[in-house]
Amino acid sequence: MVGMVAQSGPDERSGPLTSSERFAQVVLVCSLGAGYIVVSSGLISYNKFLIHRERFPFAVPLVFMHACFCSCLSFFLYLVKPSLFPSLTDEAQRVPLDRDLILKGALPIAIFFSGQLALSNSAYLHSSVAFLQMMKEANLALVYTLSLVAALERFHSRNAAILVAVVAATLMTIHGELHFSFTGFALQGSSQLFECTKIVMQAMLLSAPGRKLDALTYVLLVMPFCALLLGGSICGIHLLTPHSDLLLPSLADLAHWWPHLLANSCIAFTLNVVIALFVKHSSAVSFILAGMVKDAMIVISGVFILSEVISRVQAVGFTIQLMLILVYTLAKSFPKEFENG
Repeated sequence: MVGMVAQSGPDERSGPLTSSERFAQVVLVCSLGAGYIVVSSGLISYNKFLIHRERFPFAVPLVFMHACFCSCLSFFLYLVKPSLFPSLTDEAQRVPLDRDLILKGALPIAIFFSGQLALSNSAYLHSSVAFLQMMKEANLALVYTLSLVAALERFHSRNAAILVAVVAATLMTIHGELHFSFTGFALQGSSQLFECTKIVMQAMLLSAPGRKLDALTYVLLVMPFCALLLGGSICGIHLLTPHSDLLLPSLADLAHWWPHLLANSCIAFTLNVVIALFVKHSSAVSFILAGMVKDAMIVISGVFILSEVISRVQAVGFTIQLMLILVYTLAKSFPKEFENG
């Protein structure tokens, strides 16, 4: 549920770490990375379990509940422990909450974030978790292309060649899908376009000096807007163009499924907190590598927990995707080592 704004890296210190402190730091980072992988893949699997025509097939209302729950708990956490929100409380990192930040930053990002969440969760009604996750690996190429358009990236033939190969591997996974649904494909593709646009907008609007937000402050600012937008869109679309994916749950549905809905929302908020802590204590490379393991875990859990079936072509394509993304990440992080190919 959270979109990251700035990678802060490990906390800076005035002196070198002792061996015991270094070991404690490694244990902390590994624990947070494992927590990120488990909670993130668990939330996606839980969403897929709930968003089923025989359970709680109300994808957009579910996301609306997530947004409301995360907004309320973020505000409560801010009241209880303000230091977790350095962009609001730390004099050295304080970001001014002016009209410009809200109207040109938080609000437009919330619009694309809401669209991403609504579309991606609706896709669970039509396609498997494994297939949708394989499609998401192409986000790297989409973000790079949009970043070139926005002049945030410089064109590099090596990076472009790697990303073209990622797209080709993604096409392999789509071609190998045994139960292809065009509706699921279209919903997921649209969701990815919203997500990648949101990521590029974050880089343009909120990563400039004096505007970098920590993860929990980002949640506190963006999630209330997401809740308002999702709530308004549910009412509007339900009245104008009723559709099974957008129907409102009845009181009977809520009464029957409320324990799962509460647990699911708690996991969504926990993911925000774990990501915030992981970003604070790790490096950008660590976060991306943990994300790759998470992607693999999501596909594996889809196969072994949700009993989804993938073809050999998809397995090969997904493996190639992960390998290419690893190469791309290392090439971006250590360009000198890759200068000679």
